Order: sequence, then structure tokens, then C-alpha cells
Amino acid sequence: MSDKLPLNDVLAAIDSRDFSWYSRLPDEKKKKWSSWLFLRYASSVKGSGQSDALLNTNDFVNKNYTDLYKHDELMWKLFCLTGTGKKQYHEWIKGPNTKKKTDKISQFISEIFPHLKSDEIELYQMINDDSEIKQLAQDAGKSQEQIDEIFGKKKRKKK
Repeated sequence: MSDKLPLNDVLAAIDSRDFSWYSRLPDEKKKKWSSWLFLRYASSVKGSGQSDALLNTNDFVNKNYTDLYKHDELMWKLFCLTGTGKKQYHEWIKGPNTKKKTDKISQFISEIFPHLKSDEIELYQMINDDSEIKQLAQDAGKSQEQIDEIFGKKKRKKK
């Protein structure tokens, strides 16, 4: 027995608007259902109907996803609303790049401003030079030893 639900079967059932497909699954297969995974596929269609797939998936499935994702059969029926009635080619949409900065200056800025994303931290570093970031560290109550550890021995160049 396969460890996963067959991708082509699931997407074909969504495309054909087979509302009872999920209810016909055996219990062990229902446990393998992941609405998040299929949300990525359902929203991406090649060819005609591309914008409809994206808009329908967003309106019917994604809009209240955090409130509804634990209700698998309801999620399935919402997915079926995104189908067109004919088989489509669905591409995987890669998730956002969550590249984490590992340099000590970026980590420090992230500690001070935890709401900033990695690209915003990079921008902050580009518009502020070392002296301004060091002043921020002093204002945050960092000792000179801690500041030296953040900046290291060599001087950072402005990006």
C-alpha cells in the first residue's frame, strides 16, 4: 500500500468536481490527506483557466484556511468548487524562500526587530552603517564585549 495519496487521482477528482471522492476514501487513506499540500497544486494551472484557478482557490479555500483546515471533508468540498469540470495540468508552486541569515549582525538586528523579515533585515543593513548599528546595540544595553562579538574583528562593509 502506498504511503501517500496518488497526486494525479486527487487532482483529477478536484478538476472533475467529485464532491464525494473524500468520503469514499478508506480511513487509512483519509489520514494521508493534507489540504495544505493540495492547496499549492490546486491554485496553479497551466493554460486557459489559470487566473480562474488562482482566484477560485483563494476565494473558496485559502480565504478562511486557518479556521477550516481541520475539517477535512469540508476542505475537500471547497477544493472541488475550484475545479472546472475538465482535467487541468497543475504545477507545484515553490514556497517562499526562508533563507535565514547566519551572520551575527543580522542575528542581532533580528533580535532587536523580531518582526522584520530577512529581506527587511538586509535592507536595514544597507541603509545603516556600522556606527549606527553599534549605537543601536549600545542603546539596547549591549556591553562593549558583546558589541565586539557581534561585529567581530574585521570591519563590515556597507552593502
